[in-house]
Amino acid sequence: MEGMYMRKSITLSIGMFLLSGLLLGQFKVSGNVTDANSGDKLVGANVIVEGTETGTSTDVDGNYSLTVPAGLSTAKVTARYIGFKQATVTVTASGTQDFSLKEDVLKMDAVMVTGVAGALTKTKTPFAIDKIDSDVLELAPATTVESLIRGKSAGVKVVKATGEPGYGASVQLRGATSINASGRSQAPLYIIDGIIIDPSISGSPMGDISPDDVKSIEIIKGAAGASEYGARAANGVIAISTKRGSEIGLGQTRFNYKMEQGYNELNGSIETNGSHFYKVDPATGYFIDSDSGEPYDPRDNTKNPEPNNYSDSSWANGYYFADQPYKYVATGEAGDGSPVLLPDNGGRPGFNHVDRFFSDGDFTKHNFSMMRNEENFNVFVSLSNHSEDGVFGDYIDGFNRNTFRLNTDVNLPYGIKLGFSSLLSKSLKEEANTGAFFDITFFPWDIDILKKDPNDEFYIQPDPRNQEEANPVYQMANNERLSTRDRALLGTNFSWSITPQFKAVGSMSFDRSARLWKNYYPKGWLTVTPSPNYNEGNLGKTSTSEEAINGDVGLTYATQTGDMDLIVRGRYNYESYNYNYNSGSAWKLAVGDVPQLETGEEKSVNSSNQIINSDGANVGAQIDFKDRYIVDVAVRQDRSSLFGPESRVNNYYKLSGAYRLSEEGFWSSLKGIFPEFKVRFSQGTAGVRPAFSQQYETWSVAGGNISKSVLGNNDLKPQTTTETEFGVDFSIMDIVSVELTQSSSLNEDQLLPVPLAGFYGYSAQWRNAGTLEAEATEVSINASVINTRDMSLTLGLNWDKYDQNITEFNMPAYLYSAGGPLVFYMKNETQYASFWGTKWTRATSDLPADDQQYASQFEVNDEGFLVWVGEGNTYQDGIAKTLWGKASSDMSQTYNWGRPIQYVDPD
Repeated sequence: MEGMYMRKSITLSIGMFLLSGLLLGQFKVSGNVTDANSGDKLVGANVIVEGTETGTSTDVDGNYSLTVPAGLSTAKVTARYIGFKQATVTVTASGTQDFSLKEDVLKMDAVMVTGVAGALTKTKTPFAIDKIDSDVLELAPATTVESLIRGKSAGVKVVKATGEPGYGASVQLRGATSINASGRSQAPLYIIDGIIIDPSISGSPMGDISPDDVKSIEIIKGAAGASEYGARAANGVIAISTKRGSEIGLGQTRFNYKMEQGYNELNGSIETNGSHFYKVDPATGYFIDSDSGEPYDPRDNTKNPEPNNYSDSSWANGYYFADQPYKYVATGEAGDGSPVLLPDNGGRPGFNHVDRFFSDGDFTKHNFSMMRNEENFNVFVSLSNHSEDGVFGDYIDGFNRNTFRLNTDVNLPYGIKLGFSSLLSKSLKEEANTGAFFDITFFPWDIDILKKDPNDEFYIQPDPRNQEEANPVYQMANNERLSTRDRALLGTNFSWSITPQFKAVGSMSFDRSARLWKNYYPKGWLTVTPSPNYNEGNLGKTSTSEEAINGDVGLTYATQTGDMDLIVRGRYNYESYNYNYNSGSAWKLAVGDVPQLETGEEKSVNSSNQIINSDGANVGAQIDFKDRYIVDVAVRQDRSSLFGPESRVNNYYKLSGAYRLSEEGFWSSLKGIFPEFKVRFSQGTAGVRPAFSQQYETWSVAGGNISKSVLGNNDLKPQTTTETEFGVDFSIMDIVSVELTQSSSLNEDQLLPVPLAGFYGYSAQWRNAGTLEAEATEVSINASVINTRDMSLTLGLNWDKYDQNITEFNMPAYLYSAGGPLVFYMKNETQYASFWGTKWTRATSDLPADDQQYASQFEVNDEGFLVWVGEGNTYQDGIAKTLWGKASSDMSQTYNWGRPIQYVDPD
């Protein structure tokens, strides 16, 4: 019994201690926040107690009131407002404290929270990090989130692989970190309102977010700043914060409706030759049949026109000059009346297929939002629709996306704060066969690809002279390629200020993506040559679902001791991911207009499943001494089922520091010219995780036979990037800001498929077998040219340069492509992603050494290429002297007259 009373007594004592700490010793501070230049009230400015969760916003009159937490005899109170320099004062008792903020046109006081133990202004960050705030994001409308960051930060490359509506762009920070990214992504780690999304697993979230919901974007470009995120962050981090309602004044409610209307057009055009090289009957204008020598109806697909050689010389055989205009429409039924004359088309008779096929497409955006900000509650709700036709609007519906967002925060008693973030997105995209872009360029100008046959269908073979090329308009109009995507991002977070120094934090997020793909060729599908698997109907469907759960808990300790602020943070996080894929195909559909797999006479199915579990822990500390010496350190350990069984644990670290010379006394004479001057250094490590299957032994099944494919690897571990970064940041007279960054990275343990000897029985094995080294230089300059009450003009310049070299490659060299010719050479001691192949000669010095003596027989043409012309000729004599078709002799190489020459560059 005595022990029981003792436990109750201890519990009661602790409870009384915490309660007294929460209720006693508090004091209130109130005042207003104004613009130092105009005196205007700043509505929605944030006023916070540094090192705590206590904060508030100014109301519609610019006034604020907050209670300093118990236990603090002194407190640093800071006022912040986007576009203004923050101001900090120390308070010791209740009273009035007004703030007058100066405009920060160079965004030097932007607050960064990603990758650091505690929030820091840009003037104090010890590594390269950029922030794009709402005042910049709202200057120009954006159709996609990636367009919000394009061109706004050095070292950020945004590339869109296709112009089709609905396709997200790929983002890369400081170049590639992987020699071979098969099954993985070179994109950065994304954090959306605290929800972590690895693009190598869940794909990029950029296409699911409405850009109108974005509040700010922070960009960490490499491992030197992203070590806190461990094995997922070697490619850098992009953290996106969406609006929450706290951006407006206290007590305010704001409704907003925004509509944008525009159009898409084909940028540029592929010019084609609207002429031909066939013999023509002068009386009728018909082509001459190559077999009978008689003129014939140009719509007759049983005839072949006789080509017109430019000369009867033997060497000129097969050389034709397409310089004769077409006269009749060649698409249609031979003998069905007389052929129709082609439209004049500005003196060049025929159809310009590029102009006719593509059309300007509309895009429309609607966004409605509501936000409310109260003392203990804020909320943001938005609904948006984005529809886009693209340039195929006459044949397909393009892209449509609807999104719903609800974000809210609640302040509860005893220092507890809860937050909830959600996004529901549904998109539908009707896709085009990408080959259609190029197919139309193969059709001569006398072909009418829009003409329909007696069955009211587009002619599948509109060109009677071409037995292979199918009509892209028919394919576009009748082939249904439909993609749908549903995405749900749900996240919740909490923080509890146990004491003014100790804070417990945690978060949980759920990310679900469901995609459906349908590729349908209806029964009766036409092809140029018979193809039963398509002519009788063909249907393919795939279903992909992904679910990811991320959670973390942690403690933060923050204290102020004299001139030093110290923050220590520790966190544990857990990740679970489940992927399911199912596909089915059916041929020879029994029923038309019923696109169901069950109707297929022949079928095939496929499925796969992946389950990934990972966890990790990190500890970080930050010291800010006298606002001029800043140190930020972190260590992290990761475990993942993606790592081989013998390499389950991997460790990472970061050491960074900054020194603000402009805060020293000796800088006072330079303060007027350089009001801010900082040098920084950071070194950190981060990783790239293997793809799911790369550690496992795999087998292939084909035609009922089972064979070995890839040998497993129990020792497979993530790639490790060690990045060292130096930088100098300074401002000039508060008009110009300059950021200079030099970084070097060592990307070791590259994940590569190493070919195996035949006796293994397997073709390859994934190993850590290479090293990629990189050097990067980045320069960002921003200048406030005009800054008045009514007008402002800011100019920015971003410049970067990268050099990446393969310094270790423990496998045979090989050529590979990026969807085209084999032009990239992977081998040791070579520059990464450099082109290998042939070059065009532009001077006689490029010729083989044995042919230099014949330099007088070569000439540079009007396009700058070196061509062989023979002795005494010029490149313009081809027709006059019947030189086309001739070839050189008595040289080490054979050169065709007038044609550019390719050679292999020995360097």
